[in-house]
Amino acid sequence: MSRENVELVKALYPEPDTDIVQLFQDDETFARMVGPLLTDDFQSVMVFPAETRTYAGPEGFRKNWLDWLAPWATYRSTIDELIDVGERVVLLLRDYGRRKDMETEIELIGASICTIRDRKIARWEDYADRADALEAAGLAQEEARN
Repeated sequence: MSRENVELVKALYPEPDTDIVQLFQDDETFARMVGPLLTDDFQSVMVFPAETRTYAGPEGFRKNWLDWLAPWATYRSTIDELIDVGERVVLLLRDYGRRKDMETEIELIGASICTIRDRKIARWEDYADRADALEAAGLAQEEARN
């Protein structure tokens, strides 16, 4: 089942050059791409050093990301690595964004953990720090990659 979990997460993730701002703002695209892959009791969590925000349901996932994307003119993400952890999949990510008040794009290095249940994603946790995500997934600190 683990390989299927990795493929499920890959199916949810957009192509590397996709502007995520546009994806989350478009009702139809969001519903078509994301809705069928999430459980009804889905949770979306943003884990930052100073705070953790949790949102419920597919619309909560969207709200979470729209809140995060509000200051960004463009935002895209690439997967450096997917790590199979049984019922969870860890994504080591590299995001690129340009804020509305900036001319240059910046790079953010983070991670996500997806929990799979009944062949759907039940929980998506975004971490600003890869080491925190790896620790939360029960993986050794030395596996953190930049």
